[in-house]
Amino acid sequence: MSARPPWLPLGAVLLGEELITAEQLELALLEQEQRRWRLGEILMSFGWVTSEQIAHALAKQYGLEFIDLRTAAIDPLAPSLIESEVAERYQTLPLRFLDDDVMLVAIADPTDVGACDEIRELLGMPIQLTICDAAALDEALRFSYGNAPAPSFDG
Repeated sequence: MSARPPWLPLGAVLLGEELITAEQLELALLEQEQRRWRLGEILMSFGWVTSEQIAHALAKQYGLEFIDLRTAAIDPLAPSLIESEVAERYQTLPLRFLDDDVMLVAIADPTDVGACDEIRELLGMPIQLTICDAAALDEALRFSYGNAPAPSFDG
């Protein structure tokens, strides 16, 4: 059995991935004291990282998989198991059934324990979380709940 690596703060993960410099992290932490925003939000506001890079770093930080919702297979039945307003409020989307009646659920913010608990309770089954980019999640929510046309991606 492999030991789980120690938990690292988001800034340390981003430094380790060489997505930001130590100086950028220091400036962002100083800004965080004034704005009271999350570190990822501050780094994105400066244009130093993208929301997808933050999502990848969160996945690494929490030992979860990252899923690209632009290319992921979504079972049309899965999103219908919770109301669109709930999915939007918690920034989460049920994607598909896994083995043993477990639902794979994409979430933008894995630190929102209340959201995870609420979604698990509403679905009435165990869930397995996967991290997704918040911008891609917004598009997937609109598509899954019929509020937008199917996305078209070049390439």
